[in-house]
Amino acid sequence: MPTRPARACAVAGCPNKAAPGSSRCVEHARARKRESDRGRPSAAARGYDRKWRMNRARFLKAHPTCVVCGKPATDVDHIIPRREGGTDQWHNLQALCHECHSSKTARLDGGFGGRGGAVKSLTPSA
Repeated sequence: MPTRPARACAVAGCPNKAAPGSSRCVEHARARKRESDRGRPSAAARGYDRKWRMNRARFLKAHPTCVVCGKPATDVDHIIPRREGGTDQWHNLQALCHECHSSKTARLDGGFGGRGGAVKSLTPSA
């Protein structure tokens, strides 16, 4: 199957080709990421410290498959986000593959770094 030719970088005047899956070249994509991360607290400052990493590992061991698609789970999602008062207790967590977690974050949580609204569990309600 033929591949699509690379597009030009979306930054005006840039002669480079866009990176696969991006509208910008590697250099401009990195610069944009640095700019968006400026002023954002570190993961540890947001509560994702050693204690969280250990809890996450235990949760993934107990829940190895994505609750949406059944693929191997790689991410642990807070049903009620921490910034909205959610906790790290297991009843507020769900195991997701990276693709489903990214999709849920973009669709339901107000985008990456955005502000979401109501509870957004992807697990079927009982």
